[in-house]
Amino acid sequence: MSEHLTLRGKTSTASTSMTDEQALSFSADNITKLATQALRHGMTWTIFRPEHGVFLAEGNGYILRPKLQPPLAFEYIPIPTSARTVSDDLFIPSPFVDRLFFGILPGCRLLNLPDYRIGTTADVYATMHSLDSTGSASKKIRDNRHPSFAPKCLFGFSDIIPLAAPMLRHRDSTITRLPIPAEYTTGLLTHKEGFVVFRHRLDELLASSQYTESPSLPVARMMLWVRTKYHELMQKFPEWEDEVVANKQVNNRSMEFLDACHASWDHCTTYLHSLTTRYGKSFYRDLMAAHLKNAVNWWHQAWNRMRAGTARDRYGLRDYIAEGMHLYWDYLDLVVEEMEERGWTMVPREVVREAWVVMVFRGFCWWRCHWMMEGEDMCEAPERLPSEYFVERTEEVRCKDERGEEEYVVVATA
Repeated sequence: MSEHLTLRGKTSTASTSMTDEQALSFSADNITKLATQALRHGMTWTIFRPEHGVFLAEGNGYILRPKLQPPLAFEYIPIPTSARTVSDDLFIPSPFVDRLFFGILPGCRLLNLPDYRIGTTADVYATMHSLDSTGSASKKIRDNRHPSFAPKCLFGFSDIIPLAAPMLRHRDSTITRLPIPAEYTTGLLTHKEGFVVFRHRLDELLASSQYTESPSLPVARMMLWVRTKYHELMQKFPEWEDEVVANKQVNNRSMEFLDACHASWDHCTTYLHSLTTRYGKSFYRDLMAAHLKNAVNWWHQAWNRMRAGTARDRYGLRDYIAEGMHLYWDYLDLVVEEMEERGWTMVPREVVREAWVVMVFRGFCWWRCHWMMEGEDMCEAPERLPSEYFVERTEEVRCKDERGEEEYVVVATA
């Protein structure tokens, strides 16, 4: 069977379907490999129905479709010149990045996080419910998705991307582009307003009588480090606070800038890992969950404060987004209370506060090392491939010990 396809104004009668014999022999693992191969080459799946053996991808001047004759194979067919659009944007090459094509967010293993499915509305609600079993946060996400204004926005919830994901950027590489794993991925941890208000609120906090730079208050050491590192990045790199500048540099950001952000992310992750080692494996997961549970409230509350005339200093920037980061700081006491309700009463409150500051700064660093798509264009991005067609591949790798004698097996996951 075949389908007629319209490719940028031109009609193709090329078959997009396999024979029944081919479809039966095409395993889920092969589907994963095929899908990611095309996507890594900058193509878009215009038809992707593995259950019926129907496939078609186009982009970068080609279409990709099944061959009609066995053996099972696919072929690249050039699109007529007038219909071609060539993009040289590369995605970060990584099996963890491949998950994003399927709406699966890889979790940072060092912080004991699992993968999260966020590609569809149902996935978002299920993931949020797994982090907040009360259901209040999931309900707020539903309330925020106003059909006439923001039908796809995930205010607050989108923070899960920089907070949960591992560092996907490779060292000594300027490639930063990632697939978009959810209907909406931008948030307060991407915008200049979020950065600037965070900086001012942290400066104000550390200038208060509650904190000094005395070594006798070790709980403030990481906060002080965050403040110092933040100001260093701000003074040296204009793209640190300004996402407009950063987004003009997709795969060609300064190596010095990327390495600086990467190193700061590493330092934050090491600190947060030390807390999970000291207090318990799920400490960071619960801290992130407590933040997300409150973060989903910022959008409505920011607009309410603006209407009431009670919004805080926006430092000459967009008012409702600036107010959103002020609200994040307001939520910090609620995050501390939530952590206690989750059983972390043995952790001093100031440790939880400091860990939250480090977590947010780490999220800033993650975003400046990666790029997805600018602003509201994210809502118009191609939909993710169905997550059920992603197959995690494992293989045994035989290694030798340091002396080159005894062999042992490592199970590698891709």
